[in-house]
Amino acid sequence: MVYTIQNKEDLDKKIEEASSSGQLIVIDFFANWCGPCKIISPKLEELATQYADKAVVLKVNVDDCEDIALEYNVTSMPTFVFIKNHQVIDVFVGGNSEKLVKNMEKYVGEPIPVENMPEITEPVQVVDEELVLD
Repeated sequence: MVYTIQNKEDLDKKIEEASSSGQLIVIDFFANWCGPCKIISPKLEELATQYADKAVVLKVNVDDCEDIALEYNVTSMPTFVFIKNHQVIDVFVGGNSEKLVKNMEKYVGEPIPVENMPEITEPVQVVDEELVLD
């Protein structure tokens, strides 16, 4: 799910909630008039759904929340800020959906599609063998 931030207090609350549960936080700084923001938005929504249990996606409209944009030194849109455990771990600027996907995979791990999950088999018994050196 993607959550649109209303103000600084709202952002602080969402960051605290996500950090306390160990989730990755992705902040998307955007503007309604920004073409690349509109283009990458559906991909961000898809990733937010795909990684719903591991990541929280927050959208900050720079025109409505100038103070937050200034705090994060946002000068271009879209800007994506990745936060883990209250620390900024990565920032990138631009509507590069491939980079967005790679960063999500990098910081939360790539999900395994059900059809690719290994089959559960009988447990294998491991026997300690004595190592003989010549």
